[in-house]
This record gives sequence, structure tokens and C-alpha cells, in this order.
Amino acid sequence: MTEPNASNFPFPAIRAGQREFMEDVRDSVESEKILIAHAPTGIGKTVAALVPALQYALGNEKTVFFLTSKRSQHKIAIDTLRLIKQHAKLNFVAVDVTSKQSMCPRVTSPLYQEYYSLFNEFCKSEQKNKRCRYSLKNDEEALRRIRDDILHVEELYGWCTGRGVCPYKAALEVAERADVVVCDYNYLFSPDIAEMVLEKIEAGLDDLIVIVDEAHNLPDRIRNNLSNTLRMSTVTSAAREIRYIDREMYGNLMELEKIFTKLALEASKNKAVEIAVERDFLLEEMEKVLRRRIEAISYDDFVNTLQSIAEKFETAGEAKTTESTKDVFSAEEKRILKTLKKSRYSVSGTTGSPRYKKEKEAAQRNIVSVAEFLDGWRTREKCVRIFSLVQRENPMLYFKLLDPSVISAPIFARVHATIMMSGTLCPTEMYADVLGATPARIKGKEIVMREYRSPFPEENRQIVVTKELTTKYTERGEEMYMKVAEKIGEVAQYVKGGMAVFFPSYALLKSIAAHLPEDVSSRALVERRKMNKGEKNRLYESLRDTTGGILLAVQGGSFSEGLDYESNTLKAIIVVGVPLSPPTLDVKTIEGYYTGKYGSEKGRLYGYLYPAVTKVLQAAGRGIRSEQDRCIIVLMDYRFAQFPYKNCLPSDYNVTFTDRAEVLCRNFFLT
Repeated sequence: MTEPNASNFPFPAIRAGQREFMEDVRDSVESEKILIAHAPTGIGKTVAALVPALQYALGNEKTVFFLTSKRSQHKIAIDTLRLIKQHAKLNFVAVDVTSKQSMCPRVTSPLYQEYYSLFNEFCKSEQKNKRCRYSLKNDEEALRRIRDDILHVEELYGWCTGRGVCPYKAALEVAERADVVVCDYNYLFSPDIAEMVLEKIEAGLDDLIVIVDEAHNLPDRIRNNLSNTLRMSTVTSAAREIRYIDREMYGNLMELEKIFTKLALEASKNKAVEIAVERDFLLEEMEKVLRRRIEAISYDDFVNTLQSIAEKFETAGEAKTTESTKDVFSAEEKRILKTLKKSRYSVSGTTGSPRYKKEKEAAQRNIVSVAEFLDGWRTREKCVRIFSLVQRENPMLYFKLLDPSVISAPIFARVHATIMMSGTLCPTEMYADVLGATPARIKGKEIVMREYRSPFPEENRQIVVTKELTTKYTERGEEMYMKVAEKIGEVAQYVKGGMAVFFPSYALLKSIAAHLPEDVSSRALVERRKMNKGEKNRLYESLRDTTGGILLAVQGGSFSEGLDYESNTLKAIIVVGVPLSPPTLDVKTIEGYYTGKYGSEKGRLYGYLYPAVTKVLQAAGRGIRSEQDRCIIVLMDYRFAQFPYKNCLPSDYNVTFTDRAEVLCRNFFLT
């Protein structure tokens, strides 16, 4: 194995755990292995993975795919690549790419961000009819700048749009010869997108060295890509919107509504709020409906027609179909367009008001939601499929992929090497099983699992588990909420600086916050459900700029995962309770699935406990980001000191079990 090349490392020193991680990354890329790395916050994962991976790629005609789940992680990767290039004087090309929609300078409708199919139809139509000036222009100077400089995607976007060039097209042109591509998980783990991107950059999977950042997010991202929900109200609204456009399609949607009613009756008969639904039940029921219409059509035709109607709303806004575009549409599409132009959703004439534009967007959203749900329902991958009456007045159907390894394992088997890394990739064995990175699934590749210790002084972090307090469902109530609130107040009085309290849910946040003492409430900065990005940024800035601010937020949210709190903003973190999912039918089904594969103990751990504890660890990890940072972590639930929860914590979590957390907090800040 080649020794680490310190000359390519852009910082004065390599930390102890970081050196070990770098050597494992180097060995993995040289020997075509899969490395699953639990590397605690502060070990310097990004640079430790990129330096050896890039060094190997440059010498062996490979491309590093650095995959992230959040835009903020793109920035960290690009900043690191800049440092490497400046320090090592290496000659390499790196490009930052986000979704096609987010890089389009002509996207104005929020629907295009929400539904790729609508955006893609718009994009194809604009290019085909030569209405997009950005796609028409080629600019070698723009490409040269992207190749020569390492640009954040925002900088790339600004540079290209300023020169009238399509940012996405330019980025992919550069990516064709790039040594590093920083992009979203979907560029590899969403099959349709991956196929298109790899074809455009003329790369095969075996050409790639894959680094999956924050890899604990990957199983859920893959599941979500093959999951969808359809509410009865959406079907009703779509039917209403389509009534005067296509009477046959209106009738078909009304029959779909009747299927919802049929399922509701079955659930009521069984005295259940949730029932499992077979894949073929919905397909067969819809096929019966579609065969007995005046003009019988197939399930596929039904889905495609709904999609076409939603897509052609934009074209219907034109005053007329020009000679240059009349041959673009099929006979069916022309019929839809003709009807749409007579409908109230045409934006020509007096109906071009903001009100009608809003109504048209709502109609598109409802129709495409039905189409995409029915399209996704057809998948033959193993999914949990459920009809729910939790909201009795608005029941829903949903499906969720059971096993993300059906997508990830074939990719890991074919790429040159894979590095999965996260500060909460613990236990590594679970992620190997769940993602299919096992010898049984992947032949001929060695799978290496490593857990690295934090490089920071142990005395800078104290971890406390409180006695008596819990959010266990059977012990919830006003008395417990008051005790938790009182203990938060007792700890807060000794914290010298900012702190955060993370709750399992907004409901528990509200219930416990109602009992917080006045001196805590007056300092509280509260995360609200459905805050937009700007509101979240302002809340964080208030915390950062306020001495002694107390953030109240939820586990699994934006403030507890992915956000780097700079300059030791958080001196104390309290994690209240365990964010266990309610024992719904889908949770039980996933647990049962893993029980069938790995036995009852692992089934409960994989399907129920570990996902919750991962959220706890993410929240607890927001405090210490550098060697100088100090933080006390209070896990406010006695279950963390008991089996099996205690065994779910990382090996370097040396906890103190006490009912005097405030005393330990006071002593921590005195040292």
C-alpha cells in the first residue's frame, strides 16, 4: 500500500484518527474495497477521504463522485478541494452540480422544483422549439473558467447566467472530463437520473470512486425515492379540475375515489385505522374501471394521459400553437391542448390574472400527484403498501420501499471503490446489512468496517444520562413534562454560553416548553414547524450572536442534523427523550421484514431502535467541531443507561448516570 502523501494534505498536521482513516481510504481505493467508516465529528472526514481518493483517481483515470444529501455539504467539499489544489499545486478539475431544476435560470414555478416530470417537459419543449436562449449558446470561455477554477454551484450559476449559458449543461460538459464531481445522492442512487448523467459524462460505474458523505442518510433517501402518498382529497380535487377538460378521465378519477371508499369500508369492518394493501389490488381494480369505459384504455395509458394533461397546462397558456410547434405533439396531446385552451386554465385573455395562475398551479399539482403515485405504485420492488384512516375525513394510500439494498448493492458491486462515512454510522454492521454491502450480496469485493475514535481531548466533552426522566409513552403527562422542564432550567443556569435542547417532536417541545422557568423562556429561540430557509437562517444567526441563547428544536430536523455551529456556539446540548417512531403498520412491517432476514433482535434494532438513536447522536454531535471546543451533553432519558439503548451508543460514549446533571454541568464549566 502506498504511504500517505503528506505534501497533498492542505493542513499543517494530520490528526491521529485522521491518519488512520486516510490510510484505510487509500487502501480501499487501491484494492477496490468498500469502506464503511464511523468517523466522529472533528476527525476531518472530508479532506481525509478526498486526498487519497483524488491522488489515486489522477493516476488511474478514475473519477471521484463525492455524494452529499444537503447543499451545505457541497460547500464543505468544494472548499476542501480548493485548499487541496492551492496547497498541493495539483492539476485537477472539480465541478459542483445540483439538480437540473435548481440550476435552471428560467424556473419560476414552484411546481418545477416539486415535480421533475413537469420541469423536464418544460425544458424539453423550450429546447425543441428553440425558445431557451441559454441552451442555444455555447461558450468556451465559460467552460474554461469552470475547468480552471473550482466554483461553488452558486458561483457557477452566476457566471454562466451572466454569459447567457445554461449552468446545468455547462457543468455536465465540464464533468465529462472532471476528476471530481460533487453532486447529490440522486446522481447515483436514483436509477433514471444516474443513467442519464453517466451517459452524458461518458462514464461507466467502474470508472467511479464513490464517496458517500453523511452516509447514515442514504437508506432513507433511497427509500424515499421509491415512496409516495396519495390522499383522497387530492383525487377529488384532480377529478374536479379535470371535469371540463376530459370527461372520460374525470369518470376514471371518480372511480379511483370509490376504491378509496371501498378500502375505508374494509378498514372499518376490521376496526382498524390502517390496513395492508396488495400491489395487484389497486392495479386490478383500476384495470376493471378502465376496461368498462366508453373508450377502454390500459392502466399505463391512464397514467400517461394524466401526466400529459398536467404537462400541457403550460403550453395551453400560449395564444396559439405555431406552425413550428404543431408537429411536436401527438394526436392525443393535440386533443388535450385544444380542450385546455378552452378551459379556465388558459392564461391567454382575461384569465391571465394571478388568481387563475394560482388555481392552474393547484390543478397541475393535484393531477400530477395522482399520476406520479399511480406510476410509482407499479414498482415490483418489495414495498410496504398501506391504506390509512388516521385522518378519517381524508384517508390516504401510501407505499414505501422496504429494502434500500435493492438499489445500492448493485451499484457498490460495480463501482471501482466505495467510501461511506459519517459521524453517526454506528453500528457499521447495520449499515452494511441495510445497504447490501455484505459478502453475500457483493462477490469479489472486500468490505471493511471501521469505527474511529474522536481525535479531540476527552475532557472537552462530558456525557450525562439523567435518572427518572423520560419521554416513554406510558410515563408521559404533565407531571413528567414539569420535571423535564425543571431539570432543563437547573442545567441552563450553569451553562456559560449558548445551548440547545432537542425534543423528539414538535408536540413534546410545546408541552414541555409550557413549563420552562421564566429565565429559560426569556432566552428561548424556538424552531417552528414548516419554517422556511430564511427563517431558519435568522434563528441560527440570533443564537450565534446572542450570549446565552437557548435553542429549542426537534431531533431529526435542520438544526439537529447537518448544521455546523461555528465557534463553539453550543456549550451545552440537552437531548430530551428517544425519537421512536409510533408503532404504525409501516414501522411494524419494516421491523418484521428485517426480523425475517436477520432474526428478531436485529429486526427490532434495524427497524426501530437504531434509526431513533441515530437522530439522538446527530443532535448530540452539534457541540464539538474543533480541538478547542468544549460541550456538555445531557441525554435526558433514563433509557440511555439501560439495555438495549445503552448498547446503541458509540463505544466512545462514556456516560455518567446521575440525578444531579446540574452539578456536573456547574463543575464542567469551572474546570
